[in-house]
Amino acid sequence: METTDVHEHVESIIKTHSQSFYKAFALLPEAKARAVFAIYAFCRTADDAIDVHRDIARIDELEKHLKATFEGNPPQDPLFQALAEAIEAFPSNIDPYLELLGGLRDDYNPTPMKTDADLDDYCYNVAGTVGVMLLPVLASKTIKKKKKKLTDVAIELGKAMQITNILRDVRDDLINDRIYFSEETMEQHKLEIEITRTGLVTPEWISMMEHYIGLAKEKYRVFYDHVDLFDHDARYPTMLAATLYEAILDKIAHKGYRNLNRRYDVGSLKKWMLARRVRKTLHKRGLDE
Repeated sequence: METTDVHEHVESIIKTHSQSFYKAFALLPEAKARAVFAIYAFCRTADDAIDVHRDIARIDELEKHLKATFEGNPPQDPLFQALAEAIEAFPSNIDPYLELLGGLRDDYNPTPMKTDADLDDYCYNVAGTVGVMLLPVLASKTIKKKKKKLTDVAIELGKAMQITNILRDVRDDLINDRIYFSEETMEQHKLEIEITRTGLVTPEWISMMEHYIGLAKEKYRVFYDHVDLFDHDARYPTMLAATLYEAILDKIAHKGYRNLNRRYDVGSLKKWMLARRVRKTLHKRGLDE
């Protein structure tokens, strides 16, 4: 397969599944954008194997091809050809990729979340790991000197985005009998899950949503406070991606926490306004290019 076809393949995956991420990370220099697209395509393919196809054998296959790719022998598959190019350009560790696949295996046969600590572990496995995968691309200049801090920041951003996913997709997850809220937190907010399944927005539901939105925003804040650790050319695209995702939480709250009844996304005009705000914020902090 031609190199151009390989790049077009992974670019089409992120473009199809996340316009916000695509528009943000397409602003990176070409080599970095291609690497991000390849990593996203791998993660999306793995996630869809469980969430969409319920195909645990596909996870085993992906792991086999992943190991071969990191050993320098990628299969003749555009996904892994693109990933091989990414890890050659931005040397990476296989561990977060394997942790992601492990988390998805757990998601295939989920056990109830007892506490928010369990939820935090889950968010690390399926999203914090993605943040770690992206660090060699987005923080290539500082990762060696500040690896521990950068890793912590990337993990918090990944977790924030996963909590956002959970709140955005709660309607479909309940239909499919997937519950990611911890039993501890539901009990604290006196939430009865059977009432929640009816789509009724109760004070208890609102209280719990405020809890999880607050938790996610704390994690977004960790990233915003440390965006200076990222490469100059990656600060705006990464902060834009984070801001657009966080805006989903604000829309859920603005719409009266009716995410039980519909999925909320951010409109084009709001995205444009947020993009301007991100540029102004970075300029004010002296962190723009």
